[in-house]
Amino acid sequence: MNTENCVVIGPAIMRYDTEKLTQFADVILAGNSKKDNEFKYAVAMRENILQDMLNSSSFRQTIVLAPQDLYKKYVFFEQIDELPSLPEVPSTGYKLNDLSEQSVALMLALWMEKKNIYLFGYDIQDLKERAILLSILAANPFANVFYTRKPNPAKIHLFDTYENVKVIDYNQFDEMANEK
Repeated sequence: MNTENCVVIGPAIMRYDTEKLTQFADVILAGNSKKDNEFKYAVAMRENILQDMLNSSSFRQTIVLAPQDLYKKYVFFEQIDELPSLPEVPSTGYKLNDLSEQSVALMLALWMEKKNIYLFGYDIQDLKERAILLSILAANPFANVFYTRKPNPAKIHLFDTYENVKVIDYNQFDEMANEK
């Protein structure tokens, strides 16, 4: 596994083999939408999502990171840990507990200082989520971020002003992953 890479899996529908992702890099799962694999990390921002993770066998070996209030409430569960202080939170204009799992998962990958971050199933349809993503990217011009999606001839121009962000499809990701 390549420790300089990180994959963030968001809540959007993703037609890609998650097993390949877990073999390629550390994976941070945003929420509990994928229970078909074991992941190294997961982020839970809401109590119902955290409870579901703690009660699901697929999360037994996963480090589940939660905000301080949830961590304190569920500290007796072995796999739960408190989210670190994330310096990108103020740049979003929101408080930590008002952010989605996918936004916090991306911030966690940045906090881990991963060289390359691949976003799979990352929801950019929601305008609030899109704005938060753009503010996180603007605050972190040093990180290489790859918005990864199914092959599609239509171009996304959302990230054109960010030199450190590239839009790639699953086939391009496969090529990059095979080179590493």
